[in-house]
Amino acid sequence: MRVLLLFLLAITTTAAGAAEKDAGLLPNPGFDKEMSGWVFRPGDPSLAAIVDAGGERGKVLELHPDGKILGVETEKLELGKALEADAAYEVTALLKNEEIKNGVFAFSMYCYDAAGKALRQIAFYGLNTKSAPHDWKRVRGEFGKGSANPLPEGTASICIRFSFYEKSGNCQAKVLVDDVILKKHQPAVKNDWPAEVVADVGDLQVRFESRSFWTLYRIDYQGTRLCHDRWGSHYGTVASFPGVGFIGSGHTENENEEVLSLALEVDGKPIAEPKASYRCREIVLRKESKVRALRYKTTITVANNRIWEEVVMKADEPTKVDLIYHFMHPWTHTATEYLAELPDGTRVEGAFTDSKKLLLDKPTKWSAIYDPLSGKGAVTYVLEVPEAQPWSTLYWDQPERYRKHYLRTFMKGTVPADEELRYRIVTVPFAAAPEKWKEEAAKVAATCAPGS
Repeated sequence: MRVLLLFLLAITTTAAGAAEKDAGLLPNPGFDKEMSGWVFRPGDPSLAAIVDAGGERGKVLELHPDGKILGVETEKLELGKALEADAAYEVTALLKNEEIKNGVFAFSMYCYDAAGKALRQIAFYGLNTKSAPHDWKRVRGEFGKGSANPLPEGTASICIRFSFYEKSGNCQAKVLVDDVILKKHQPAVKNDWPAEVVADVGDLQVRFESRSFWTLYRIDYQGTRLCHDRWGSHYGTVASFPGVGFIGSGHTENENEEVLSLALEVDGKPIAEPKASYRCREIVLRKESKVRALRYKTTITVANNRIWEEVVMKADEPTKVDLIYHFMHPWTHTATEYLAELPDGTRVEGAFTDSKKLLLDKPTKWSAIYDPLSGKGAVTYVLEVPEAQPWSTLYWDQPERYRKHYLRTFMKGTVPADEELRYRIVTVPFAAAPEKWKEEAAKVAATCAPGS
């Protein structure tokens, strides 16, 4: 009997140890110890409650901002102590969205330097007023070396955060949180890449950005900034899903794009461990990624003072979307005019007047913008789009922000399953006097035509 008791005790101890190990690195992941290990920033206990969700769920954290801005986060976890500086981590949480009446909700993390200054917020999952209520759902994020979210240089500590924000402070919502698990993680894509890659290629300088899951994030021509490098002015591809909103590129307010593979070539040579900067004749970034059931194969090639971009999109299953934007380019707001040629050869032109409207909105053979302050502009030539799929070129005329280019497709549509849909463009900057820019844009466009 004594041997049996010892055996049962050993099993119980081992199981308890395994359970404790499975709980991850946070001291109070399931709120069984009330708010121990968690702090309000901003807010106070009146805006949250530990409630019994019943059954196996037990105690959970209920967040109800009641007309205020609210943040609940872990105590800071220091690199070199609680976390390893050279490791990758995965954080998951169970969330239940009862309602978002006003404002937005984010599951995210903050990175701090040694002085406690915030360096970056990395968003993993978001909800807004368009988000449908949902029952308990596990959401995830990753960060650290080799992950989709490398920590910014100088990071000394981090925290995991759940927060509500609305510009006037009037957050009205209820979200429940449980089972916040932080563990070491082996990324699916081994990504020992820097946080960015900047390339000087002829008269062009471009920057590839990790936070937007490796998209373009800067276009300079002959030393002039033509396309913004400002977080929030995103490039690449984004899809808007009914009842959810935008997902993809830097739009992390709802979910993250998942990078499946990355490859970089410089002057024709594959680069296993990319550097933060290059001066070269050609640079090629290849990426395979996924947003829900949509898969993208994206290739960006910079050479000969041109930028070629290709996206091959395929859906694992029929996927309803509100729209998809490809080839987002946030041209600087000092651009004053645009010019386009339609497939039938008709020319369309117009002015940017800070109207806040989407302009052009037609299929184009090519389109161009011009900035008289710098005497420079850029042509975007559409090389390939899928047949029988409606699409259009747009410029969003935003004051003091940008004149943003989009190739829009699948308006209130369904992306068919298992069909490869290929989109290709080339972007070519140019310099011209104000009275000559339209003539120069047309000449540049003529050099882009297939077979030219």
